[in-house]
Amino acid sequence: MANDKIYTIYSHSDADGGIAAALFSKFLNDKYTKYGWYINVQPVNHVSSLGEWSLNEIKWPCSILDFTLHPSLLSERFFTQKFVLEKSGESKKSIPDCYWVDHHPTGSSFPFLTEQNTADILPNVITKWDTSAISTPGLLRTHQHELELPAKLIREYEEFIDFAEIIDGALYATCEAAHDYSSTAVKLQVLFNPSHPAIHNETLYKRIVKQITKSSSIEELFDSDSLYPAIFSFEEQIFNKQLRLYKKNTKLKGKVAFANFSDSREFSGMGRFVPYMIFAEAQYALHIMPSFNKGYSSLSCGINPWNKPADASKHLGNYFAKNFSGGGHAFVAGGKVMNHEFAKIEQLLEFLNE
Repeated sequence: MANDKIYTIYSHSDADGGIAAALFSKFLNDKYTKYGWYINVQPVNHVSSLGEWSLNEIKWPCSILDFTLHPSLLSERFFTQKFVLEKSGESKKSIPDCYWVDHHPTGSSFPFLTEQNTADILPNVITKWDTSAISTPGLLRTHQHELELPAKLIREYEEFIDFAEIIDGALYATCEAAHDYSSTAVKLQVLFNPSHPAIHNETLYKRIVKQITKSSSIEELFDSDSLYPAIFSFEEQIFNKQLRLYKKNTKLKGKVAFANFSDSREFSGMGRFVPYMIFAEAQYALHIMPSFNKGYSSLSCGINPWNKPADASKHLGNYFAKNFSGGGHAFVAGGKVMNHEFAKIEQLLEFLNE
């Protein structure tokens, strides 16, 4: 393997992004490894120990899955290496394509880009931006022909795709079902987002993706490592602790179950649906979480899937992109708030309660 022939898949560091990365890894492996390319999977978040996503250097060739478009893909300079290979006489089949595949309405921070014009404005990138898709694996299934994904691959991973739809679309039958640790969907979700301090999440993420590429059986994935049952058991214990802590720190503010951990020393991770177990009548849940980075707190907000607001006009993703340096979907979003800007939280509560 040539050191300079590395193809990187940048994918959101959750179950949705991870399952999409596994499907795409298998697709790209079949397409390019015979020409000496090595496929590397790199989970990403908007803000991480590596810094801001848009300021990080990414290298050609790559795919971005379930995540915000990187500005490099708009730069001709980014594709210099591709042009060098073309001039060196490499065959067209051996030169990798770049892809951007996303389903978030806030997938692009560039106002001139739309779902309809990406192919024209990004001629060097194969794009599919479909905000009507529930999940990225679901998008890959729906648009398999446009992306030239083999139908056999999609059929093989149908079970994973179905569970990605449940997880990312919050399609659990009840709030309690979303916390049932005997459930396949819940197990998959926590496997990609373990909270144990001794687990290096990026390493685990890559291991899970690699295992999925080896087998399309979810049960085989769960049985492939003795660490996984321990993760499930630990996360169930954490959930029970979260439920106790959320009961102490959550208040009902009109339509919003507001869980404020910004000054808490007991925070044990975000319980996405836990506020609805405490206030079933709430239509939104707003979580304010302490951050390891000084100066700001993280926040997340979503609608109650089991008690949706009658007014569906509020777009949380757009609101968070504008006010909290974040983004997401119409009904779930995340971002950050500087410590001196906490007045924005009150404005958000007013917006949700309008």
